Amino acid sequence: MSEFQAAWQRAWRDSEEYRRLRIPQEVYRQRFFTVHCHSDYWDPVFRQRWNFNPTSLAPNQVIIDRRIVGHTWCPRWMVTPSLIEADDESVWRDLALRPAYRAGIAAKRARLLSVLDSAYRLAPQDAWLAGQSVRFHLEALDVPHALEAAATCRAAAAWCAALAGLVHTRAGAIVSADSAFTVMRRAMSDSARCQWDDVVELLTPTEQEPYRTIGCGQRIVMAERLWWLADPLWRDPGNARRAEHDARRTEIALRLTTAQDERLVFDRARGGESVAAMIVRYGWPTYRTWLGRSGDREHDRYVQEELRGVQTPPYTSFEYALDRAHTVPTWRAVTDPFRAVPGDWQLAAEDSTGHPSATQWPAEHFKPARRLVALPDGQTITVRRQSFVEVVSALTLSHPAQLRSSERFDVMLLASNGPDQVDSLDRQWAAGGDTVRLRGRLAGGATLLAIEAAGPATTPLDARTRFGYAAPQPLSALAADEPAMSEIALLSTLDPGLLLAPTDTVLRNLRPTRTLAAEDRRLTVYWESYNVSAADSAQVALRVVPTEKAGALRELGNRLRLLDDPTEGVEVRWNDHERRDGQSTLAGPIPAQMRAVALDVGQLRPGSYTIEVEMRRRDGRSSVQRATITLLP
Repeated sequence: MSEFQAAWQRAWRDSEEYRRLRIPQEVYRQRFFTVHCHSDYWDPVFRQRWNFNPTSLAPNQVIIDRRIVGHTWCPRWMVTPSLIEADDESVWRDLALRPAYRAGIAAKRARLLSVLDSAYRLAPQDAWLAGQSVRFHLEALDVPHALEAAATCRAAAAWCAALAGLVHTRAGAIVSADSAFTVMRRAMSDSARCQWDDVVELLTPTEQEPYRTIGCGQRIVMAERLWWLADPLWRDPGNARRAEHDARRTEIALRLTTAQDERLVFDRARGGESVAAMIVRYGWPTYRTWLGRSGDREHDRYVQEELRGVQTPPYTSFEYALDRAHTVPTWRAVTDPFRAVPGDWQLAAEDSTGHPSATQWPAEHFKPARRLVALPDGQTITVRRQSFVEVVSALTLSHPAQLRSSERFDVMLLASNGPDQVDSLDRQWAAGGDTVRLRGRLAGGATLLAIEAAGPATTPLDARTRFGYAAPQPLSALAADEPAMSEIALLSTLDPGLLLAPTDTVLRNLRPTRTLAAEDRRLTVYWESYNVSAADSAQVALRVVPTEKAGALRELGNRLRLLDDPTEGVEVRWNDHERRDGQSTLAGPIPAQMRAVALDVGQLRPGSYTIEVEMRRRDGRSSVQRATITLLP
């Protein structure tokens, strides 16, 4: 094997020498400082000494280092969008070689595999032979023989299952990969699984501290929750992000058994900890540059003389294409998923045109099979029925990448209460720029909602949003004679007939946003009252007040009067018998009064406002609901 590794590295060195002589000086300079990445990387004295200004790096660029001084890495986005006679080596290692070398290396790999497979057939219980046979068949892009090698493995059950999971992941068979890695976990001891499922490397530095304080059993629980939340699309069977993580760990385990692996050292005594940490977080890079033999000599001298560190040439950059997604949410969302907000997932940085941008460097990322983008925030409300709760959600497919597409998207509303518990609530087809309104039934209680828009095969683009939602209980859970209200729904303006006699069908007009443009200041406010009949002659108050004032007024227990200055806010009060609002009754053991009021906020100044609806019965019992709107200039 060492003979093959040496041959591969010679071909790669020659390829890099060829490329290095053909890149612009500024590109070389950027890569020089990425390769010379040490703990003093950001030190002002270091910058002055080397005349280094890292303006080309992402603002929150990371340094990965561990116990071994001098063996550090600064992964980054690609310096250049195109390469000279090279391509994405995370897809196939040999794409790091110039085309002229690939056939020769493939022949040498085939000879190595012939020896490995012969030995493996004689000793299928040998874990090392099983792993290396799988590994080099994958590096030869020979998935059938890699699957065969994994299937004939007779080593420890957990290891054989991990090898099968690796092959299925690299083949894109995520469901099979998930199944294999599940078998792997079941075959592990508690201590081994705790170590395997340690996700500290996927968290930001500030998130790592609280994670380190929890015990082994709790870490396993939190890892399961994290992977549930990091699943790119719940609609797709299997979890591509978790499978990728398990595959990375398996690949690291394969390389820990070799002294020198192509261009990397995984031996902990020589700094392999930092290499493993980087691969766990980001996977194999798109491209790795080398500064040549003179660059290695200079680096060796610096590591030895100035850092007193360990020399581990060849020294390279780690560059990743922008086609990566960051699906692991904030630790806050992991600890309290049902209060998560869409902003807890920052899938990728983008420019104003919706193209990937290098302005963000996340704690982890992976390369999805299709581009994954974020849908905008929409409006979601629930109404209560006797034995269930109905959720209605609206948003616009307004991501620039969707607007550029001429295809239609398959849009689903999903609810999930935990790993492997996903319910499909509604489904529609829509084009980019369309507003979709989805509606489905919930049992009530806290849940996670998701809207996922999958593009067809001809459009390698998917979009999603995901957030925690506290749905109320059905009406049957209300105490006798307890008044209650639904959430406030903001609708488009309604026809006069629907406004006078509204039914819950008006929710088809749910606005896709609570933000109103300057030319869009008319809307309809819809809500439902429960345990209130027309005979109760309840008093209703509708208020629109600046959000920063609304909280203070409620804290003081005050209520607005009719305002002299209509640009500051407005309040309207009426009794049911006055019929100031449109009203209909949904009969049942607990009646539901459906109400709609046309509202013109054209006189209000731009800013954030709170709409408050208060219902008070004659017996003094009341219920209040609030919603926030934003008026743009």
